[in-house]
Amino acid sequence: MLGLNLTKSAPTGPRPLKDATPMGFLAVSDFDQARAFYEGLLGLTVFSQDEYALVLRSGSTLIRVTRPPQLYVAPYTVFGFQVTNIDDKVFAMTALDIRFELYDWLGAAQTPHGVWTAPSGDKVAWFKDPDGNLLSISEHRV
Repeated sequence: MLGLNLTKSAPTGPRPLKDATPMGFLAVSDFDQARAFYEGLLGLTVFSQDEYALVLRSGSTLIRVTRPPQLYVAPYTVFGFQVTNIDDKVFAMTALDIRFELYDWLGAAQTPHGVWTAPSGDKVAWFKDPDGNLLSISEHRV
């Protein structure tokens, strides 16, 4: 691991990624379908597109959407969006025919609309893109 000793305090020198813009990655099977969903339904802004990637912007975060030779859909959340007033977002997205996941194991802590309230008071709701990538929206207590 590059010879770093993570048990000691952080180095005091330069912090090369301190001001970098985060970029997430998502794999899809079809750029047109992904663009219709992410731009058309979710409202993300297209930053660029070429034969290799569709790059979207949500706030200051970039999302690079690629088409791998073989698509693998992970069984866990691969990307999330922090929002304010999650219930309003869920209702708006449901009106766009976006379905939220309901998990029996969350019991009464999850509303019939799909919003789960964690013991901390944070709220999360999960939904899938057209390729089955599990995404989330969350509202965090301050």
